[in-house]
Order: sequence, then structure tokens, then C-alpha cells
Amino acid sequence: EYLRCVVSISKKVDRAVDRAPIHAKIMDAETKTFIILVCSIALAHGGVRVMWGALCPIVFGERRWAQLSDAKQYEIRLAFNCAVNGILAPALVYPALTSTPPLNQNGLYATVFPRHEGSVLGCAASVGYLLYDLLAMLSNFTVSIKANGVVAYNLYIWHHALSIMFWPVAVLHNSFVFFVNWFVASEASSTFLAARGAMLSLGTINTPVGVAVQLGFVASFFMSRIYVMPNLIKSIYYADWGQVPAWQANIARCTVPLPFLLNIYWWMMILRSMYKVIFGKKRGGKGKKAA
Repeated sequence: EYLRCVVSISKKVDRAVDRAPIHAKIMDAETKTFIILVCSIALAHGGVRVMWGALCPIVFGERRWAQLSDAKQYEIRLAFNCAVNGILAPALVYPALTSTPPLNQNGLYATVFPRHEGSVLGCAASVGYLLYDLLAMLSNFTVSIKANGVVAYNLYIWHHALSIMFWPVAVLHNSFVFFVNWFVASEASSTFLAARGAMLSLGTINTPVGVAVQLGFVASFFMSRIYVMPNLIKSIYYADWGQVPAWQANIARCTVPLPFLLNIYWWMMILRSMYKVIFGKKRGGKGKKAA
């Protein structure tokens, strides 16, 4: 009987030991796959940029292209990648979007729940682009500063760096994925932003197409970043923090509100620009008549 007991315990221990490495390998494999996917997407964006950069003089005309400043050429070269990401990442994450996280038994919004495959793919696509864009901004520091301005440049750097560091943590640990999904989806406004930046550099923003692009940017920014914000704030305020380890909860408390602040800042800048366009011209017109 004693031997049977020892054998039984031994078998149970062996099973437990066998299971642990397999689980670890599965997690490692998932992380490695995610990293490979992110790096592949970043490299693909690099290849797209090289090809698009080579085509720009042909598309816009060599003479016209040569007359553009380095900053304007830089803006146009990056626009294509930004536009692609604005379509690809939101499309991948779209099936995973919900208005709020599911409620748990405590009546709070769950911070951990079954993860949709679109969350992983959308996050990988977005992080891959952000990694590429971050490296592009750092390697073209001087030109990027000229194109974006000092304040915007630093905002982009921190936005990209924090997203690259913490979005994968959330997705791979299946915690606070709901928020990452919506942050990835908010990139939908990037397509119009890229087109707007390119048209500003080319001096075609005041054409009918340019007006349509600007209206599309305002509408997409509002719908993907501002309109959904009340649900996101409610979801983080009533989140069940006890579902996740303390270190993950602390990261979420520090980082989840940041996109809200950035989006509000950018929305105020958009409204300010719209005000100048609408009312600035009228005032200018009156001034000329009075003169």
C-alpha cells in the first residue's frame, strides 16, 4: 500500500513537472510569434517606404519633387505608410471591438476575458508600424523636427514608445485588452491625417479634394477617438482591478488615461484650426474691405 501511494504521488509530480514546461513553451511560443510578426510588419513598412520614396519623383514629377524641401519630402514619404496602417490595423481589430467590456459577477467591468484573435493581429499591425515610424523619426531627427515641430515630435516619440512597450504586455497577458483594441481602432483617422499632411506639403489642400480630406479627418478623428471616450472612461473607472496582478493594474492606471489626454489635446488643436479657417478668413476679408 505504501509503495502504491509513493508511485501514485510520483506520477502526479511527474505530470505536474511535465505540464509546467509545456505551458511555458506555449507562452514563449506565443510571445515569440508576436515579436516576429511585429518585426516583420516593421520591416515591411520599411520596404514600402523605400519603394514609395523611389516612386514619388515619378508620381509627382521630378521637377516638382526637387522643388520641395527636405521636410516636405519626408512628410510625403511617410504618408503612404501611415495611410496603410490607418486601414490595416483598425480592420484587423474591428471584429474584437465592443462598446464596453463584459460585466462580471461583482457588477464591474472585466479586465480579463476571452481574447479575440483580432486583438492580437490588430495590436501586432499597429505596434509594427509604430516601431517603424519611431525608428524613422529617430534616424531622421533633424528633418522630422522640421516637419512636425518640436512639441509634436516629442509627443509622437512618447506616444510610440509607450504604445510599443505596453500594448503587447496587455495583449499577451490578456489584461485590459479592451482598451488596446480601441486605441488600435483609433488609428482609423491616420489615413486622412496622412493624406492631409501630404496635400499640405504639395500645396493642394485648398482644392475640393483637399477639403474632402480635411472633413474626413475631422469626422474620423471625432468618431474613433472622441465619441467613444465616455465609454472608455466609464470602463476604466468601473474596472475590476482585482482580476489582474498589481503590477499590471499599476501600468493600466498610469497609461490608459494618457491617450484620453492626448486625444483631447489634439481635438482642441483641430477645433482651433477649424476656427481659424472659418472665422479667420471672414475677419481678413472685412479688414481688406475696410482698408
